[in-house]
Amino acid sequence: MSRNEKRRMGIYVVTGIVLVAVVAVLSVAVLKKRDSKNAQAANPSYMDENGGEYIAVFLKDMTDSTITVDIAEFITDDNTERIKELKLSEEDMPDGYYIYNPDEETVTWKLDGQTIYTFIDWNGDFTGSDYPEEYTTMDAAEFQKYIGTYEDSQPGMPLFFQIEDGTVKVILEKQIA
Repeated sequence: MSRNEKRRMGIYVVTGIVLVAVVAVLSVAVLKKRDSKNAQAANPSYMDENGGEYIAVFLKDMTDSTITVDIAEFITDDNTERIKELKLSEEDMPDGYYIYNPDEETVTWKLDGQTIYTFIDWNGDFTGSDYPEEYTTMDAAEFQKYIGTYEDSQPGMPLFFQIEDGTVKVILEKQIA
C-alpha cells in the first residue's frame, strides 16, 4: 500500500469515527429530551383518595382527537423535599399548594372515545343544579362546551390528567382553592 493510499485510508477512518461520535451525541441529546418529557408526564403531581395518580396541566388547545397542554408541577404540603428545594414558605402556599411552572413547554396527547372528563359544573349548565356540582362525561363535545365557559377557553387553574401510552385516560377538574 502506498503512502497516499494509507493517508487516504486514515482520513476515511477518522471521518468515520467523527461521524459515529456526532450521531451518538445527537442520539443521546434527543433521548434525554424525550425522556425528560416522559418523566415529567409520568411524575404524579396529585394523588386522589383512591391512589389514582395525576399530573397537573394548563389547557392550551383542544380538538376532537387531541389536547395540547402545558405541564406544571402541583406541590402540596406533603411534598416537603420539593418545598425545601424550591425554598417555598407558608406565604407561597396559603391554600396548601404551589403551582410551579417555570417555563411554558407544551405537549399534545391523543383523546379517544374512552377518555373520561370530570369537571365542576359551576353554573348548572350540565347538571341543572343551583350549586356547583361535579359532572362526569365521556363526550368530548360536552367538555369542549364546558371549557368554552372560561375566559379565552382556558381555565386559570390546572386540570389533572391520567395519561397512558400518549392517550389521555382521565381529565379531572378539582376545586383546589
